[in-house]
Amino acid sequence: MAFLFRCPECRTRRRSYGLFTQHLRETGHRLCRCGGYHYEHRPGSPYCERNPMSAALLASRHGASDEEVFDIALEIALTTPGRAVAACPF
Repeated sequence: MAFLFRCPECRTRRRSYGLFTQHLRETGHRLCRCGGYHYEHRPGSPYCERNPMSAALLASRHGASDEEVFDIALEIALTTPGRAVAACPF
């Protein structure tokens, strides 16, 4: 099975890194460099700073307990504007 490089904007795939970077240069599509990963990545990836749940995932990565991660995720879900959330269970 070949490793494929997927463009973050148009979601097309390339078989080699050379073809992938050529596609990015020709189209102007961009990868994210926010620092959530140690490499360029797709915007909105789980640890990307653009992902609204990244704070909970980072806390989990750094050893927070399941309860702490749940509290962070719940706070994000209840306070992030524009996100469809089910009715408050309390």
